[in-house]
Amino acid sequence: MKHIYLFLVLAALVSKVSGQDLPRRSYTLDSIFIDGLTSKNVYKAYRIIDLPDTLADTRSLPELLEQNTAVFIKEYGRGMLASIALRGTSAAHTQIVWNGIPVNSILNGQTDLNSFSPGGFDEIYIKKGGSSVSFGGGAIGGVVIFKDKLRFKKAFHLSNQTKIGSFKTGLNRFQILGSNQKYFGKFGFQIQKSDNDYPYPGYNVNNDNGHYQGLDMTAVGGIKLNTKHELYLKSKISKLDRETSRTLYMPEDAKLLTGNTRLLSGWLWRSGHFISRTETAYLRETYRYYFNKNLPDNSQSAADTYIVKNLLNFGLHKDYKILIGNEYSRQTGTGDHINKHIRDNLATFVIWSHHHKKLNYQLKLRKDFNPVINIPLTGAIELNYPFLQHHNWRFNASKNFRLPTFNDLYWTPGGNPQLKPETSYSFATGYDYKNSGFEAHLSAFYIDSRNLIKWVPGQNNYWQPQNFASVHYSGVELAIDKKVNFNENWHLSNRINVNYHRSVNQKTQKLLPYTPQITGINLLKLTYKVYSLTYRYRYQGKIYTTTSNTKFLPAYQLHSVSLTFYNRKHINMQLNINNLLNTYYENIQSRPQPGRNYELILNFKI
Repeated sequence: MKHIYLFLVLAALVSKVSGQDLPRRSYTLDSIFIDGLTSKNVYKAYRIIDLPDTLADTRSLPELLEQNTAVFIKEYGRGMLASIALRGTSAAHTQIVWNGIPVNSILNGQTDLNSFSPGGFDEIYIKKGGSSVSFGGGAIGGVVIFKDKLRFKKAFHLSNQTKIGSFKTGLNRFQILGSNQKYFGKFGFQIQKSDNDYPYPGYNVNNDNGHYQGLDMTAVGGIKLNTKHELYLKSKISKLDRETSRTLYMPEDAKLLTGNTRLLSGWLWRSGHFISRTETAYLRETYRYYFNKNLPDNSQSAADTYIVKNLLNFGLHKDYKILIGNEYSRQTGTGDHINKHIRDNLATFVIWSHHHKKLNYQLKLRKDFNPVINIPLTGAIELNYPFLQHHNWRFNASKNFRLPTFNDLYWTPGGNPQLKPETSYSFATGYDYKNSGFEAHLSAFYIDSRNLIKWVPGQNNYWQPQNFASVHYSGVELAIDKKVNFNENWHLSNRINVNYHRSVNQKTQKLLPYTPQITGINLLKLTYKVYSLTYRYRYQGKIYTTTSNTKFLPAYQLHSVSLTFYNRKHINMQLNINNLLNTYYENIQSRPQPGRNYELILNFKI
């Protein structure tokens, strides 16, 4: 109760300050104030990776990330459980953020990428590096941010994307958007289905028991009451029914049903040099696992999260800005292996931004209050310094944390209520060069994580999570983009990303399993009038599968091509040939990915 009391006192004090008259100046508040913690301008000290426009894209989230970035994706077969790991960390150290709300599961700490459709978002980008001040626990390796934007201007758009592909795969997504100076509305609906029975290249085995089908619905609405007040509602509901693919050597008969409901309401208030954004959110996740899809016996679990959040922005001066945030969340988890448990968390944080001549810097602090777990004070310092005409230097250092999940604490048998939160210290620096269609970005980082939570065999013949000694993550990342316009008809672009990462257990001095040291991509796109040809290349270094580093998955190279035809921006057709050379590859042991396969996509938009 004392934590809640302190929260209310702080909110009252901030409200009192906001009500005071600030000196009138002529400068305009920028997007940092409007978009809050999801504005790219907040993260000038980081390398931001933009993903392509998804309004006319039918790729799954794992495909979108694998084909456009050098990040590591683990997938238990096409369309199955999939996760992302940034900078050599685990999936539980990468936070998925939907419209400013972290949505990683409170049960296992991850987001299944195949249960999160990327279609229809206005913006998707990756921010690597510690982000606990902004998004709480779990954001140690970085965050992937998805945004729906409200634009109050006259517009009407209708689009439909249809995809058919190998293995009897089909997808259709419909979206309609309408808006004017006062109202905004967007609705999207997607259905997908696939037999997913691809053959394993080089083996007389098919991906049996790999069928999946699902639907995804998105609705966004807003009303601009006047120049000071806006109200909005955002929602995303998805259902996915999947069989669980067999391994290379063992058949499988199981099935997994997952459901996710995400609702967000908000009120944006502008007044002079002050902006307040108050939001409430509700997240629900459900799981039902059938050990045999032909029998009714199953295991169930569910979780609910309620969030109340307020961001207060002050424009003290055109070069000084301060953001104060308060957030309260209540998490409830239950299931066949977890008795009902409730976790309350209160957080308050402050971000100070200052632009001094060419130097931009931010100071960040956050404190979380939890009645059961002692969460350390976290913070960050971030610097950005443009020098000369085309050069930029950046640096950031932060302290971050990750809470034990409900499964870690309460799973029966094996849960460990004595677990401590993971803490980490992250340091990164980088150099950027931009000039006349050419960009180069070089980053280096170091992360010291302590009290890492890991499940190991226990004394009672079952696995149990324990806190272990520190793990050090380090690496170098290079990104190069070049665009050439030969004339008004011919255009060429090339993107190269290469990552070198090391994730070392300080006790054993071995690399962590499933943390490849080298990953890289090359995207080459040639455009002539209304035609474009895209070549994609991906290199994945070898992946150790054991803590002793004695077994590994071999490195592999993938090649894909796409041919696209545009017709006055209303219709475009695209033919994709994936895994052009029919390469056998795995990113999870004994779970092969598809060989050569084809997709035909028709996009219509008015």
